[in-house]
Amino acid sequence: MLDRRQFLAAAGITALAGSSLGFKNNSYKAAPKSDSGTILQGGRLFDLARAYQVMDEENLDALIVTRPMNFYHFTGYLDHLSIRMDTPCSFALLSRDKARPSCVVINQFIYYYSVADSDFQWDSTVNLFTGWGGKITAESQNNNSVERAVLPPFVFTSKDPQIDRDFEKDRLKVLNQALDNNPPSGNAQTALVKAIYDLKLDKSRIGIDDPVIERIIKTANLGATTVDGDYALRRIRMIKSAREIELMKLAATANAQSAIVAASSLRSGATLHELRASFFSQCALHGNTPLFMQIDTIMSEIHNMEFKEGSGFAIDAVSQGLHYTGDYGRTIFIGEPTKSMKRATDAIAIGWDAVREKLQPGMRYSEIKEIGRRAIKSAGYDLAVAVTPHSVGLCHTDEPGRDGVGAYWQKDDLVLEENMIISVDMPVLHTGIGGSAHLEDLTLITKDGCMPIHPNGDRVIIV
Repeated sequence: MLDRRQFLAAAGITALAGSSLGFKNNSYKAAPKSDSGTILQGGRLFDLARAYQVMDEENLDALIVTRPMNFYHFTGYLDHLSIRMDTPCSFALLSRDKARPSCVVINQFIYYYSVADSDFQWDSTVNLFTGWGGKITAESQNNNSVERAVLPPFVFTSKDPQIDRDFEKDRLKVLNQALDNNPPSGNAQTALVKAIYDLKLDKSRIGIDDPVIERIIKTANLGATTVDGDYALRRIRMIKSAREIELMKLAATANAQSAIVAASSLRSGATLHELRASFFSQCALHGNTPLFMQIDTIMSEIHNMEFKEGSGFAIDAVSQGLHYTGDYGRTIFIGEPTKSMKRATDAIAIGWDAVREKLQPGMRYSEIKEIGRRAIKSAGYDLAVAVTPHSVGLCHTDEPGRDGVGAYWQKDDLVLEENMIISVDMPVLHTGIGGSAHLEDLTLITKDGCMPIHPNGDRVIIV
């Protein structure tokens, strides 16, 4: 029996052997080895044809986004400045007119200091802003017609160009290319308005993701109409591009392996906090950022308890790799499972097998639930199981809601489409069974069926 310190040490040691874990699902085909950074360098992550289709159906002439998740989806770059300041800092624009280029508005120094290092292959016009020179007066604040000088670009001054490092030289080169193509503006608002005019969107219907965009457009007296773009953006995100599928495979595999290693190291006497910490540390070792681990139906970061021999409980482990989400659920037994818990895990395995055999484009969410529950009942199990499908991607639940634009999000009865990635949550909805039980994998919807995107492993983990 391991004490707590030994448990945490074992979790770290086990990480070295993570690749040797025996995964039994032979239908899983591992993603080919790839440099995930290279995938991001391609810029826009979504499928452009899908975006045009959604914009047509939602009657949008353009989309303008600033939220970090959406900006990342449009560019491959996570706007860390926006995250740190919790306010809009950059904008990405996409016109429905295929003849007009997409566009990015971003702070000049951030472009030089952060963006340039990634060598993004953007097919977007880059609009930089540097700031206004001269003293700010009440008149210049309130009257856009007041002429003010645009500050020159700011870069680090070299003490000796002969010993500048390669990446420092490359930063200047990338910045100067952008400035040669498009002179800078004085601030983000001016740059965004200029971009809207350049794309001939000043009288268009534009989907936006933040009210600051609407305020900028109104202040500039543009004739454009803005609408909440969240519904359209979620519809675009729901269908994954080939590059997104590759990123999802990498993220989901690292997430599942992190959960398996952490759970496999568990012993009687360890605590809930230690198991969660072990999963979080494994995520870091596998290159993911942990989001949460629900343990025995408990999400609280405060509640703690000790696991004993004979414990049986569910885990729901979620983390992100390059901001794409892995979601993995299993039941853990310390020692042999009790009869009631064994019955619960057998039931959800039957339900998931029945669902997985039927998953294909054209199936509704409601049909998935019906298939799983009917299979469990037909097998003689009197157990309530959720059987809840949801799309997974940049969010744990990455799909449009029933009530559409501007409304409180509610789950819709969506129809599966090719290149969706879904989870079907299979928790048992009972107490009084001696623990808790769950089963969850991520699955890619293919042209005529489905396939797992990460190693499924065993249905239960016995330690």
